[in-house]
Amino acid sequence: MTTLVGSCVCGEITFGVEDRFVYAGYCHCSLCRKSSGATGTAVGGVPREYFTIIKGDQHVKRFHRSKDTISCFCGACGSTLFGEKPSLNMVHVRYGALNTSPSLLPQAHMHVASKAAWYEITDSLPQFDAFPSQ
Repeated sequence: MTTLVGSCVCGEITFGVEDRFVYAGYCHCSLCRKSSGATGTAVGGVPREYFTIIKGDQHVKRFHRSKDTISCFCGACGSTLFGEKPSLNMVHVRYGALNTSPSLLPQAHMHVASKAAWYEITDSLPQFDAFPSQ
């Protein structure tokens, strides 16, 4: 299995993730919009056992942003890298933090009900008001 490598802007944190994403999509929830400063973020969900911090674990800062999500970012440069989903035993990797492309490309738009009013989705991917059931 291919292991993908990702990192933060300053290079203090490097992580590895097996290219075994179960799902992938564009998240437009208000929390992803605020943490990214953009229309949302592309994420891929992978079982926790396929994800590891290679370097810089001491620089990973965690913010409990909801009862289901812990946002993980670099304490040195602020790059948002992944989200831990303990109740699902999953990690949501921010695709933008990966150094190479995963094999599973985004399949849908999630949390479209809370997307920015000024943003128009123009592709033909399915759209879901919330997180689609697996």
